[in-house]
Amino acid sequence: MSFQSLRAVLAENHVAAKPAIAATATVSDAVALMTSCNADAVVAMNDDRFVGLFTAHDVLTHVVASARDPATTRIVDALSDACPRVDIDATIAQALVLMDEHRRDHVTVSDRGRVLGVLSRGDLNAWMIRDQQEQLDSAIRAVKFMGFSNRRG
Repeated sequence: MSFQSLRAVLAENHVAAKPAIAATATVSDAVALMTSCNADAVVAMNDDRFVGLFTAHDVLTHVVASARDPATTRIVDALSDACPRVDIDATIAQALVLMDEHRRDHVTVSDRGRVLGVLSRGDLNAWMIRDQQEQLDSAIRAVKFMGFSNRRG
């Protein structure tokens, strides 16, 4: 349900597990990591500190379009504007609205200023679809049970 907290989404280990790379690594290194992990973004880190999210869109707009050399351009020099940040207790719906307002496909989830993870629009859509399917399956089981218990005979 879209009114669930992002806390539940982040509780799943495979969700929001974006590959991480040093912010000083090259764009070529980031693209190689994104390719090997089948990811559309990598988390740029400076030691244990979140620096930003480097996306495929950043490669196009800040490297290719500017004719910069990906082998020598550092990620930190090609990051786009800050990824929108949302609190861990925000709802899925609130996160999606924030993504729309900022025209971004990712949102950074934090708790008291500490980054806990990064969620994509796809992560949230998959979560909502699975949650709705579970609710539907539960409702069908309840109707079937009521049907069996109401039979006479």
